[in-house]
Amino acid sequence: MTGWVRVWLAGEDDVPAAAAALAAGSADEAAASWVMPGEAARRRWAAAGAGAMAVWLKEARETGDLLLAGPRDGEVVGVALWERREPGQLDREPSQETAAAMQRLYGEYLERLVTLRTVTEERHPAHVPHWYLAQTVVVPEWRGRGYGGALLRHQLARADEESAAAYLEASSPRNQALYERHGFRPLGEPVRVPGGGLTVQPMWRQGRSPHALP
Repeated sequence: MTGWVRVWLAGEDDVPAAAAALAAGSADEAAASWVMPGEAARRRWAAAGAGAMAVWLKEARETGDLLLAGPRDGEVVGVALWERREPGQLDREPSQETAAAMQRLYGEYLERLVTLRTVTEERHPAHVPHWYLAQTVVVPEWRGRGYGGALLRHQLARADEESAAAYLEASSPRNQALYERHGFRPLGEPVRVPGGGLTVQPMWRQGRSPHALP
């Protein structure tokens, strides 16, 4: 608990609510806008995407930390998915079930999603153990109330306890400013996604990790 914001590790029963919040909170984000350029397409995606996202989140929570945030009544309004990356570990390939769900969800835009993941993965530090923030959103009407910061603080406290570093990509100046307030710093030049229209900034938080970047 952080003040009036509750943060907790998702259980299996939380996955449907987490998926609904992820769909609602992603539709107007910069990355989703690049993957699906049309506003109407993103609205349809957000309205129909919770089922497919639940398939992905169910698998993701088995290998990472799926954190949820909400007010004290238990409503899920914020989601963060953290992956533990070890030296030499690459992005995990999805199961056949998750791959099929993503195909249904993104349809003609799946190739753009793959492009985005490929170019960002190329810049991902591969030689130092760390926690990776793979996804985080807050439902639009709940933004600006501390949920995004609470999700960050929760996992970064664990990272510090483990003497682990942390990594993420910021897709907007607003997000980058939030991450900088929590100890992240830009790592190299921004990644300019092919085709234009989206730039993401890799960011690193050394924290208490004894492992320096090469």
